[in-house]
Amino acid sequence: MGIDIGQALREGASRTTGKNGLIFAAVFTGIALLTTVLFQSLIVSAADSALAAFQSASPQELGLSATEYNDAISEFETAREQAQTAAPLAVEISAGIAAGGLLLSALIAEAVSIAAVRVFATDEAGTATTDLVTDNALLATLNGFIGGIIVWGLILLGSGLLLLPGIALAVLFYFLRQEIAINNKNFIQGMADSWRITKGNRVEVFLLGGVLVIVSRLEEATSAAVGVVSTPAGAVAAAVVGGLLTAFGAAVATRAYVQLDGAGSAPEPEPESDEEFEDPYDAALGPDDLSR
Repeated sequence: MGIDIGQALREGASRTTGKNGLIFAAVFTGIALLTTVLFQSLIVSAADSALAAFQSASPQELGLSATEYNDAISEFETAREQAQTAAPLAVEISAGIAAGGLLLSALIAEAVSIAAVRVFATDEAGTATTDLVTDNALLATLNGFIGGIIVWGLILLGSGLLLLPGIALAVLFYFLRQEIAINNKNFIQGMADSWRITKGNRVEVFLLGGVLVIVSRLEEATSAAVGVVSTPAGAVAAAVVGGLLTAFGAAVATRAYVQLDGAGSAPEPEPESDEEFEDPYDAALGPDDLSR
């Protein structure tokens, strides 16, 4: 069975605007906001640390004249001010804490993505049980996280050599998370089966991914438009739109996967007919029958 792109988009939109989809969108928004705060805090903390480290050394230790040293200090201070201006949501935490928080938020995002795929893959839009979300969740999250790093590394490597290899790899491994989340496979099996399941449908997968990439530009457009009024508001607006688009992207990809692999709940077999063959002579014999 191939992919009906229109159907995948319609079902993805329907699932995203449903109760479960909106819950996932809200969670993704929270993760996006947390990630933004941590990343901006990391940038500001790194700028502060660089300035402090430079100031802790004397011009003689650095092999600079007094003028060169002062000029360098001014450049570091300018860089710190620019970082602070560009990071309105930054908080005062160390670079190490910010980096650790980013790693943790990435793992949480993967866990939520795994749960979203499982929910969006069900036949019934409102179906979502605790067992469905939590079953083998830790192992699936680790496999999804490691597999995602490997795939993105390959995509970046392929894009660095030529653009087409990167795009081809993105198409081949497009359904990695679905294979891991729905079929409880490890990332190696997931990569292999995503490669297999896209065979014969890679043009459709490419077009579907292209549509989602175009739609994702709405996040940048929203951030730029709102950011004109307020930079912090622009960051928050980007997180809200980004959370909604993340849920939408997961829903669309999963519904496409269900079409391709038949991964949703199997349709109930048609009940056998209760009507049995009726013997016209299955009755008490009458006088007419006995006379024959």
